[in-house]
Amino acid sequence: MKLMPVNASSGLLTLIGALLSFASQAADPKAEVDNGTDPTRVSNQVLARYEHTALRNGFKSDILRLKYITPVGFHKDYALSLEVPISSVDVLGNNNYSMGDVALGLSHVFGLTREGGYVAKAEIVFDTAHRHELGSGKNVFKGSFIKAWFLSDGAIFAPALVHEESFSGRHGRADVSRTTMDFYYVPKMADPKNLVTFDPNFVRDWESKQVFGGLAVTLGRMTGKAFGGNQIFFVKPSVFVGGQRPANLGVEVGYKVIGF
Repeated sequence: MKLMPVNASSGLLTLIGALLSFASQAADPKAEVDNGTDPTRVSNQVLARYEHTALRNGFKSDILRLKYITPVGFHKDYALSLEVPISSVDVLGNNNYSMGDVALGLSHVFGLTREGGYVAKAEIVFDTAHRHELGSGKNVFKGSFIKAWFLSDGAIFAPALVHEESFSGRHGRADVSRTTMDFYYVPKMADPKNLVTFDPNFVRDWESKQVFGGLAVTLGRMTGKAFGGNQIFFVKPSVFVGGQRPANLGVEVGYKVIGF
């Protein structure tokens, strides 16, 4: 029997190895382009978003939110986050921009499989606002729990339970006690550089006894590389519903670099 030449057999083995590697990456949801829509994916991120909200009774809120997220831990399944808001709210007749309430958070991804995973997050929102109307006047603990499912069609469904509770702060300011149920859904896009998310939510404010809902839709596009990561531009219109809603409409425009 004639044996295959050494060079040919080596080349064949290399080709088979490359094909197996490609197949493994294609089957692995984590091998896809990181566009920031998977809540179980921990990445370096820098984010700037400008948020305009039409409040009730003709008032408005405008906030520039600057956020930084970085993975930590041996397995990089934890992430630290810092968010600084620069706010303007005209309910008291002053529409100048100033510091709002700064937030520091720690999240953890666990139980991750091909079918889904879990995310737990603890955040402290500090009473750092420079004016009364720009913050709650309280130091607030915000806890979140997310269960993410990777659906068979490539979509992601990740409902979240979020609760905010104040534990200290200024006397005379109302306590904060609020629960939100969010039903985050990400359809699979033919072009992974495009992103769409849907965020229907329901809110119960235990202090004011108010209940309301809303829907936010994110439309974005990854336009290429910047600063060593993926550059993404997005817009996020939102609507509030219910007779006790605090606002009518909102819109965010933002820019982020992820995965650097």
